[in-house]
Amino acid sequence: MFEVSDCISKVKTLNRRDLLIFLIPFIVFTLYLYVFNPGILAFDSYNQLHQIATGQFDSWHPFFHTFIEMMCLKVYGSPASVAVLQIVTFSAFWMIICKYNRDDSQNGKKTFAIQLIITLVIALIPINPIFSLNLQKDILFSYLLLMLCFMMEVLIDRRANVGYSFAIVLSIVLAFIAQLRYNGMVLVLVFLVILAIWMYLKNTDIRLVALIPALTIVFILLIASLNIAYDVEEHRDDALCLMVGHMLADYDMNHKIDASDEAKLHKFVDKNKSIKYYNVLWKDPTRNNILHKDVWKEDKGTYIKMAIDYSFKHPMHFITYLLNAAPIVWQITRDADWQHANGGVYNTNNTGHRDGFYDKRNKTPAADFDNATSVNIGTPQYDALNNWVNFAKDNIVLDTIFDSPALYMYLAIIILVVLFWITRLRDLWLIYLPNLLNIAIVFVSIPAQLNRYLYPNLLVCYLLVIILVGILIRRKAEAV
Repeated sequence: MFEVSDCISKVKTLNRRDLLIFLIPFIVFTLYLYVFNPGILAFDSYNQLHQIATGQFDSWHPFFHTFIEMMCLKVYGSPASVAVLQIVTFSAFWMIICKYNRDDSQNGKKTFAIQLIITLVIALIPINPIFSLNLQKDILFSYLLLMLCFMMEVLIDRRANVGYSFAIVLSIVLAFIAQLRYNGMVLVLVFLVILAIWMYLKNTDIRLVALIPALTIVFILLIASLNIAYDVEEHRDDALCLMVGHMLADYDMNHKIDASDEAKLHKFVDKNKSIKYYNVLWKDPTRNNILHKDVWKEDKGTYIKMAIDYSFKHPMHFITYLLNAAPIVWQITRDADWQHANGGVYNTNNTGHRDGFYDKRNKTPAADFDNATSVNIGTPQYDALNNWVNFAKDNIVLDTIFDSPALYMYLAIIILVVLFWITRLRDLWLIYLPNLLNIAIVFVSIPAQLNRYLYPNLLVCYLLVIILVGILIRRKAEAV
């Protein structure tokens, strides 16, 4: 059986190769942090930091992520502490992945050389160090999703013959994913059902099959109890309201709504404002200008039913709507009208986000850390690095090669096919399942062409490359 003790014994035997794999992203990302100190703070980041500074918490963002930031700030009172946590998390996860897929006792030298090159390339691709400094919840979520996919590799290797300690670690990872992003709960619940069926079909001990979902739910509830302990106020947009409203506004503008339903619809979706403000690619105009949320609260069931009915009535338009609302999922190149697709990621000057948050909310910073902005802005090193990352973002070729979630999704599928052809393992799909669920959720949820929602596409593709390299080298050695 595979036990966490197996991992611990490997950690005790960490060698110089492991240290080098860890240090490459750690050093590169830390250099970025030194230049862009205290990190890359978006509007959402200042919202969370201000909650921590005032001690008044709400659920605009998952409180678990706010809690993690609060713990980091207790250790070191700067947003940079959160970035350090993310840098260490990625570097450690990546070291574990590389170590697992390398046999140092046999062909480790050649495998290590290739892993070293891959790791260096990953560290030098701008989006990876930039994202490690981004304080939004999606970054830790992405790292944990990478770890979940890796744990599925281990589960397949062990033919689902794992121990209880593995089940505990897996349950913790799943609980963290569920609580770091609101749609993470949907991902985890669907994944647990599929995983339980797969493990049952593999004749896994039924107690273990039941233990993983049971422990996951327990850990989720424990994390959720933090909301009660810290008196978190329920104060967030109804995501379902925005999803339904955005869809119905599209159906209305494309003349798919029957005349008998128009009057009812226009109580919720303002027809005149839809004509003026509606943007199929971006959610904010709909949320801020078009929807009457008080009407939604009173009669949400009617509008949910309306959206479902018209989606079944016009299935081709429903598919067209999804494709138009989420091109970042399937389109390799980024169009110029994808608002905020990379702007928020590469906006290393925090001043605009800080001023925007405090001006819009009519609030005043309550501590040094919730008023923090770029320390080195205007210095030669800042300008040089900032120019490089923005050049990579604005160059369509580099942006596509480095950043495109769709490109990495297609590459991952190709690699999976190659892996299946080489190994004949039918269960390899399980490695990509968590990311596939994330893609599906992003595809059908609120329209926003944001790379951070699909950042796991890149990370899981990197994982598959490491797996492929390890298998190819082992197969070549066995053939000699």
